[in-house]
Amino acid sequence: MPHSILKKTKREYQLKLKAHVHEERLIAMGARKLGSVIQEDVYYVPKGESVRRVKELVRIRKEGSENFLFTYKGPVANRRIRTRLVVHKSAKEKEIETIMHGYEEVLRVNKQRTLFFIDSVIINLDHVENIGKFIEFELASEKEYYKIKHLMKLLKNLHPHQATRLSYFEIALRARSPFHHFLGKLHEHFGRYSFGISSAVLTTIGIIVGVNAATTSALAVMGGIASVAIADSMSDAMGMYASKKAERGLSKTIAVWSAFNVFISKLIFTSTFMIPFLFAPLSTAILICIAWGMILISFVSVIIAFINEESIPYSIMKNVMITIIVIGASFAAGKAIEALF
Repeated sequence: MPHSILKKTKREYQLKLKAHVHEERLIAMGARKLGSVIQEDVYYVPKGESVRRVKELVRIRKEGSENFLFTYKGPVANRRIRTRLVVHKSAKEKEIETIMHGYEEVLRVNKQRTLFFIDSVIINLDHVENIGKFIEFELASEKEYYKIKHLMKLLKNLHPHQATRLSYFEIALRARSPFHHFLGKLHEHFGRYSFGISSAVLTTIGIIVGVNAATTSALAVMGGIASVAIADSMSDAMGMYASKKAERGLSKTIAVWSAFNVFISKLIFTSTFMIPFLFAPLSTAILICIAWGMILISFVSVIIAFINEESIPYSIMKNVMITIIVIGASFAAGKAIEALF
C-alpha cells in the first residue's frame, strides 16, 4: 500500500459483544442517539497472499454516496479490549482502481449501525448480515475502560467474558460456508433488481390471467404485457426515484441509479413473458408464464430471506402464496368483466 494514500491514523479501543440490546434501554440510561447508517464493507488482501496469514488487510467501506479506504496493521489484542492500528481516508475512484489491480476481494460484510454517545463512550448497535446483532463500545483511551464496565452493569445482561476480540471480518470468515458464499454472490449481482423482478412477476401474471379470462385473445394478452413492460416500468422507476429523493442523506446519483435498476429489471423480466406466446398455443403459453413467474418469485424470495436472515422455505412459500392470490383475484376480475359484456 503506497504511503501517499494513508492520510489519517488513529488507535481504536473497542469491546464487542454479541447481544440484542434495544435502543430504548440506551436512551433510558441517558445515551444520545447520533443516527443510523448502512455500511457496505469489502475486504481485500494483496494478490497471491493467503487471507489467513496476511499482514495487511484493506477495506473499502461504502456509506451513503461516500467511499472510505482503511488499511489494518496488526491486529493487536489484549485480554480485555481489542486494540488495532487503523489508517483511513476518503477514497477517490483512482485510488480504488489502484487497489483493484494489486489486491483481490476476499469477503463482503454489510451492516446497519446505530450510533449512541454517553460519557465519552461511543456505543454502536450493529445488525450484521448473516452474523447477528452486536453491541460495540469505543473509547479514545484504554484508561477509561472502567466506563464500559459501568455501562455493562447498567445493561445487566452484558458481561466482559462475553466479549469477542474478533472483527466482523474474522467472524464472517469463520462462519462462511460455500452455500452462504453462493447466496452472497447472488445478492451482490441481483439484489438491486429484486423490486423490479417481483413487480414484473406479479403485475404481468395478473395482466395475463385477467386479460385472458376476459377476452381469450393472445393479441390482447401480448398487448397487455407490452404495456406493462413500458408504462408500468417507467411508473415504478419514477416512484422509486421519488422515494429515494425523499430520504434524507441520499444523493441524487443514488436515486437515479435506484430508479434505473427498477426500470431496466422490470422492462427485461416483463418482456420475457411474451416469449411463450410466440411459439405455443394460448393456454400452454399461459401455463409456461405462470411456471416462469413462480421460478422468478422463488429466486427473489431466496435473496430476500438470505439478507433478512429468515427461513428460505418460509419466504418462498409466503411469496408463492401471494402470487397465487394475485392469479386467483385477476382471474375472477377477468371473468366478472366478461360477464358484464
